[in-house]
Amino acid sequence: MDVRLKCLVILMLAAFVSACSSGPKPANRGPVFESGRIVYPAAPAAPVVEWIGAISTRSDVDSRKRTLKKVLVGEGEQEPSLMAPTAVAIGPDGTLYVVDQHLRGVAIINREQRRFELFRGSSPGSLFEPVGVAVAEDGTLYVSDARSQAVYAYDSDLRFIEAYGGAEVFSRPTAIALAPGGDRLAVCDTDRHTVDVFDTNQGSTLFTLGGHEHSSRDGEFNFPVAVAFDGEGYLYVSDYLNFRIQVFDRAGDLDLIFGSAGDRPGDLNRPRGLAADASNGVLYEVDGAFQLVQMFNLDGELLMWFGEPGQGPGQFSLPSGIARRDDLLVIADTLNHRVQLFRFLGSPQTSDN
Repeated sequence: MDVRLKCLVILMLAAFVSACSSGPKPANRGPVFESGRIVYPAAPAAPVVEWIGAISTRSDVDSRKRTLKKVLVGEGEQEPSLMAPTAVAIGPDGTLYVVDQHLRGVAIINREQRRFELFRGSSPGSLFEPVGVAVAEDGTLYVSDARSQAVYAYDSDLRFIEAYGGAEVFSRPTAIALAPGGDRLAVCDTDRHTVDVFDTNQGSTLFTLGGHEHSSRDGEFNFPVAVAFDGEGYLYVSDYLNFRIQVFDRAGDLDLIFGSAGDRPGDLNRPRGLAADASNGVLYEVDGAFQLVQMFNLDGELLMWFGEPGQGPGQFSLPSGIARRDDLLVIADTLNHRVQLFRFLGSPQTSDN
């Protein structure tokens, strides 16, 4: 681990610990059990989000592997499992692509196919320090690698296609996101405090946002750590140490800024993963300090939140990435060594949960 990475990790962990120990958190009622289901928010409000499961090991998607392991190697053999999942994407067939930095690869998980395998690429697209992941409608997989200072593209059969960036473009590429249709790829360069947007058809850079170190000016960043496109092509950026989210239109012009540090519902103490749903008018923000997911409308107004610290269903320990496809939400629950799955049931109307 290089010096810059160590400094960034120490800074983020220190900020996280400080935020967790200072002041109250948003009041959260935790999971609400209704007829055997875990739903949010509490009655009499209509359920909006339902917890449907968690995946940590291969046995969670294929119980046959657990039985076979006992027969062949006994109880002592460790099966493939998530160690430190930090980012997730959902493919068009429902396959989950989970970046696990401890495993130095991407776990490919499909519950229906009972699939759980680790992908580490191959030369010239070998993965050493994967950080961000995105997948297109045709199955093209994109993975950012901080050590290689590049974003790699692989086809639906996981064969290397091309690389974006390199040392002349990136310092430390982290979170990535694809626009609808897959024609645009946004890449956070956390060390440079920039977000680059590429044309995936041409392989060229369309524009770069930010560029001044540790800037709090509008349209600039202080450690951007997550990006998401909505269905209309607007780009959302988690501006981590400015405690805000910035929104840009297709031309790269600033459209909206919202958020600030604090301990009230709707504050953005440590904004991390983002997912945007323009059809339902919902932006999901994973907050690493509050240890929950906040849901805003696309004007930045809080609708509701769900989750709390802990290890049970709907509880988190340093949640990081989030992905949405149709009604499925998947959240990387980093220090609980798992991803949690939720079903979106319908748009929330108020922040009274």
